[in-house]
Amino acid sequence: MSLEIPANETGIVRVFALSTGEEQARALKANTSEGTEGTHASSLQQLALGSMALNDNHVEVFPVSDLGDMALADYLIEGAGVTPQNAEADRFKLSSLDGWVMVVYSSAFRGVKQRLNPSSQLTLVGTYPQESIDRSSVIDLSTPSALPRGPETQEPNEKKRPSDAAMSGRIATVTLLVMFLLVGLMVWVAR
Repeated sequence: MSLEIPANETGIVRVFALSTGEEQARALKANTSEGTEGTHASSLQQLALGSMALNDNHVEVFPVSDLGDMALADYLIEGAGVTPQNAEADRFKLSSLDGWVMVVYSSAFRGVKQRLNPSSQLTLVGTYPQESIDRSSVIDLSTPSALPRGPETQEPNEKKRPSDAAMSGRIATVTLLVMFLLVGLMVWVAR
């Protein structure tokens, strides 16, 4: 089985079931094996997916049991942003998984067009679109509170009012000076 990944793909989550032993699944989760750690060799996840470019920070490998009482479909909806109607359509299929899974986000492919040739130990369970963000609505930034107000945008003749703390400091300084002068005057008169 091969999968086509278009260039600059976004908003897709692919779920694969792993049919490997526990040790192999843990190595795939850690994404290292003896002899490849610290080298520029392909990662285990990249090899398993048959990918030519893979950002493994956008791949999750875990046993379904790690979700506890949460169903995998709910995890995909709440944790991966998959559209509810698509996850619900495959809820039975997703709930039948009881081993390890690999969740691969579009961002894992680094925007590179490629053909995946997953190993026989990976079975594609489903491809799910993520909920899109409506970027068509425009935020009005013309309100007075949204305008920038820094030193460079301040009117040249506009004086800034001193803060309350600065005013308190000035009053305390004047009071101390007056008291100093009074004490000095009293000492001078007492001589």
